[in-house]
Amino acid sequence: MLVGDIHGDLDALDFIIRMREELSCKHMLFLGDYVDRGMQGTEVLIKLFRLKLEEPQNIFLLRGNHETADMNIYYGFFEEIGFDQGFLLNISRTYDRLPVATVLSGHTFCVHGGINGTESVDTITKEDAFPYLWNDPSRLPGLSISSRGSTVKGFGPDIVDGFLETNGLKRIVRGHTALKTGYEWWFNGKLLSLFSCPDYVGLGNNAAFAFIEKGKLRIINFGNQPQ
Repeated sequence: MLVGDIHGDLDALDFIIRMREELSCKHMLFLGDYVDRGMQGTEVLIKLFRLKLEEPQNIFLLRGNHETADMNIYYGFFEEIGFDQGFLLNISRTYDRLPVATVLSGHTFCVHGGINGTESVDTITKEDAFPYLWNDPSRLPGLSISSRGSTVKGFGPDIVDGFLETNGLKRIVRGHTALKTGYEWWFNGKLLSLFSCPDYVGLGNNAAFAFIEKGKLRIINFGNQPQ
């Protein structure tokens, strides 16, 4: 099961976990952004960390761009924890330990944000994680300037093709972008963007997660009151 941004939405997380049981999905991979801009980031983190401790071989937590102290200070989590600097420092140490990306089943590259060129996955490090946490797909070829800021890049279809070819991969799955339907396919099915937080900051969007069944990737949509 592949899960996009949660952003402190405990109801969404609980629904996804219930669906895991219904779908008999053993493994869960979360693409980052667990806190900020939602009311229950602490509860979300506790539940995710507990799951990881109970099932270390089945639960995988990637780092998102909101798994940083700087973002937490400006986007809500620091206020949620009562401006507790010691707690934020401790949780930041955990952020630093989270993996940046992973390759699923030998064919799917999973990351929060995106890629930084046609590089080999073996060159990705936690110390140079920024582009993998922040970059977005773009219709423009090459690497382009993003609306998120001058340090963030958009990566085009040619970059995706080169990256997949370099690494012998089939597709990229990423989070990071709020989407009306909760998911979006790019570049003729070579990239899937997932967002798993419904009604994000009042936008009224649906949410989605994906799971792999008999080798096929399937998507489930849900809203504020999931059925």
